[in-house]
Amino acid sequence: MKKLVYILLLYPAVLCAQPDSSDQPKMLFALEGKVQAGLSLETCKTLAIRNNYSIKAAASEVRQSEEMKRNAFTGYFPKITAGFSVVRMSDYLIKSTIPQMNLPVYDGNPANLINPTQFAYFPGMTLNLVDYANFGYAMALQPVFTGGRLYNGNELAKTGYEISLEKKSMAETEVSVRTEELYWNILALNEKLVTLDSYRKLLDNLNHDVSVALKAGVVQRTDLLKVQLRQNELEVNRLKLTDGIALSKKALCQHIGVPYDSTLVLTDTIPVIIDPVKLFVNPDEAVKNRNEYKILEKAVKAEELQKKLILGEYLPQVAVGVAGVYTDLMDKTNEMGIAFGTLDIPISDWWGGSYKLKQSKARIENANNKLNETSELLTLQTTQAQNELNQNYFSIGNAEKSVEEARENLKVTKDNYDAGVNSMSDLLEAQSVYQGTLNNLTEAKCNYQIAKAKYMQAISTYPN
Repeated sequence: MKKLVYILLLYPAVLCAQPDSSDQPKMLFALEGKVQAGLSLETCKTLAIRNNYSIKAAASEVRQSEEMKRNAFTGYFPKITAGFSVVRMSDYLIKSTIPQMNLPVYDGNPANLINPTQFAYFPGMTLNLVDYANFGYAMALQPVFTGGRLYNGNELAKTGYEISLEKKSMAETEVSVRTEELYWNILALNEKLVTLDSYRKLLDNLNHDVSVALKAGVVQRTDLLKVQLRQNELEVNRLKLTDGIALSKKALCQHIGVPYDSTLVLTDTIPVIIDPVKLFVNPDEAVKNRNEYKILEKAVKAEELQKKLILGEYLPQVAVGVAGVYTDLMDKTNEMGIAFGTLDIPISDWWGGSYKLKQSKARIENANNKLNETSELLTLQTTQAQNELNQNYFSIGNAEKSVEEARENLKVTKDNYDAGVNSMSDLLEAQSVYQGTLNNLTEAKCNYQIAKAKYMQAISTYPN
């Protein structure tokens, strides 16, 4: 009989000290003997949205499209241009010589007009004219009718701005969901570390007690070796776990844009698990609220506006304007105002334009097909996310049952070991199974939170 009084006293206390499934979410974590104020999930999401590179890129696209929209609006206002030209020549533009001659002089007698009797001598001269010219103008041109291109161009710029906003919103949701995934994974690893450390304390105590019993000749040396082998295995697993926690923390810090800190503590705990049935909505209705659907819907609108712009190129263009002109030529300045109107009617362009319109019509059809296809895929994705959330909820129930069964099995195995029915291997295996069920329960609860976030993203109700 291998009944040991110290084991009888040890195991009830150890069983009570094991992390219960209801206590797992409430544990505080201490690193290096210090409990520090850490990061909550909401703080991490706020930092990620503020610092994540994909969010910054999406915000930059929003600013670009906003400036493009403002630029398109300026098309409604008159186009004002001005210019000034100065011409200086290396030689005179007009060069001529008038020869010497006798010029008739009118003496007041009409009879002498045909046959003058008096003359005046002209010695001749050289003419050098126009060696410079100055021109200036200012003109304002107001479009009156542009075939709808101004209006449709502004609508297209507005649609592009709206698409960029949808992309930014989608990026923020994706970053937030990814933050939750990283956060809950670290929390699950931390919980597993707490469970493993509790198990390590048990093995340390068991090693001491079995060593004492071996010296007393109560147990065999193989029992001590089995405990030591399990301790070695546990240390390897603990090293893997701590490395995994450190790597996961680095990934979280990089994601939210903060320097890595090995003493980082996560302050949130796993919330109460709710029945996902209360969250479920009709997938077909939820799809219409998805950012992806709205983006493609606006893409169809953009293609339709592009077609209208192409059509506008082949309609008459009407504009009115005023201009002021200034000239300085041969030391004489002139200023004048001009009012004018223009009518531009494309004629030969209609031949090629008809093919462009057909191409645009085909692009609209492709955009509509893409919208319909994506709508179907998003519906399937939403259904899949709903199924995964439901499966994770079911897994939590099974994990909780497994914890209770493993706890009862450990108690029975301990009693049988004390009575000499079970071996040390049976006892260690029962304890290992109990530790595994605790880890599975923690993992199931964290996976549920991740699946919940992804489902909320799929039905467009995820809080940013």
